[in-house]
Amino acid sequence: MAGSTLEELLIEQLDIAREYIEKKISTIFLDGRPVDDLHGTVVREGSVLSLSAAMPGLVGATMRRKGAYASFRGAIAYHEKEGSDVRHEGFIEVKLFNLVMAELGPLFLKRGVYVRTDDLTNLISSIMADLQRGCRLILLGDRPVPGDDVVGLLRNMGPGLIRVFVIMQKDVVS
Repeated sequence: MAGSTLEELLIEQLDIAREYIEKKISTIFLDGRPVDDLHGTVVREGSVLSLSAAMPGLVGATMRRKGAYASFRGAIAYHEKEGSDVRHEGFIEVKLFNLVMAELGPLFLKRGVYVRTDDLTNLISSIMADLQRGCRLILLGDRPVPGDDVVGLLRNMGPGLIRVFVIMQKDVVS
């Protein structure tokens, strides 16, 4: 929900445990700027949120939340803009990196994510041979679609967003 604090977004909307945030997500960027204050930072419609575990080297140490070198990045750190957004439904882009991607990515995909149709078309086109070997049917919206027809249907949908769920083979009951 746009207009929520970053803390509310992470915990209440993305369902990430507070302990995980504190222990594993050491670097957070909002709209390309490092964030330290999760409680006082408001997420706006169209924002880009990047989440990462610890990154190596001096740059990683400098970008780390609550890190010893955080003061070195004062000029580029995220500072709240005047006036707060009214809370409303909206979209933000979430980018996951390194360990955070490996651990949270499958959970997000299982719950469903929105993807631009052209990005999904390009992805599916690039993995079509593997996709055809590994699955018989894909759900596009609520509609089951044979794997061979997916790219054509996505192209016909035109630009926009589509919600994608990934159901792992082990999650399917025979």
